[in-house]
Amino acid sequence: MLVIRIGRLGDTVLATPIIEPLRQVFGPEVKIDFAVSPGASKVILTLDQRVNQVFPISHRRVPWRINPDKRALRRHSRSMPYDLVINLECGGQCDDFVEFVHSREFCGRPLNQTRHIPGRHCVDTEKTIYAGVLGLEAAPAADPSLDILPQPDIQPVETARNYVIVNPGFSGLQKKDYRSHRNWPIEHWVELIELLSRRSDLDIVVNGTEQERHRFETLLDMPGVYSLFGSSLQTLVGALQKATSVISVDTGTVHLAMALGTPVIALFGPSIPGLTGPYSSAVPYRVLSSGIDCQPCYQTSIYKQCVFNRCMHTLKPELVYQAVESIHAANLFRLNHNGGADCE
Repeated sequence: MLVIRIGRLGDTVLATPIIEPLRQVFGPEVKIDFAVSPGASKVILTLDQRVNQVFPISHRRVPWRINPDKRALRRHSRSMPYDLVINLECGGQCDDFVEFVHSREFCGRPLNQTRHIPGRHCVDTEKTIYAGVLGLEAAPAADPSLDILPQPDIQPVETARNYVIVNPGFSGLQKKDYRSHRNWPIEHWVELIELLSRRSDLDIVVNGTEQERHRFETLLDMPGVYSLFGSSLQTLVGALQKATSVISVDTGTVHLAMALGTPVIALFGPSIPGLTGPYSSAVPYRVLSSGIDCQPCYQTSIYKQCVFNRCMHTLKPELVYQAVESIHAANLFRLNHNGGADCE
């Protein structure tokens, strides 16, 4: 089996609900390969015990005849044709896969047109692609998930106490486009960490890339704060597996944490939570937004004209802290009573 979903880390994690339906229909020993973006997407799926092989595809718009990554996948499929290929892309960037991947059955674009519908999460849209092939009863209950073994040789966080991971950064932070509009002001992060520090049972760990360190140095200088800046993806996974919860702006770390079973508080500004927000029936989460009249504005004329992300500035730290208290209480109740998710 081959699954095609070539995007950022969050896109890749949101494509993982297909794994369990495949295992349910074809058996737990089914070999599942993925064609994904190089980098974080490749690394995270390589760590998943249920995934057989990962093919990193650079420059997905480049035709297969002149794309070495696509030609490598073609050679592999020619020697071992796939029983089933499922293209989870809603756009046409991967339509040429049907031309060069050898398979007995192909599902998705360009054979079947798929489009996003307002009010429907992208995970549910992707489920419509394979529900007919795998059976309607197999797909609806599946959530994003990652089956990654704890790595005992990695000590991701020095603290032995419970800790919450704070994730203020995101891809494209330096760009002056819609991605930068997801930024929560640094003074809000400072106030939130001060509120969290009042809890005697909780430490704070701040995550980010090495390139983002200078932007958030103020947070790292605060008492009792631990740093994950510059850590490997494997180290981040280990830290997320052990964290009490994660507080993050809208980025791939939200979906990574949820897929690992860690409760999340997600801060949303211009983007649409109902389309790309947290998705789980089993892991507690909260989606927070300021609720101003122009929100969400992604892919509208308002978002294109926005020069000041008022939606994120008016989202108050006290509201986020209250969500942390609530999510911890909900998660404790869930663990003690084997209940379901407590979601908003």
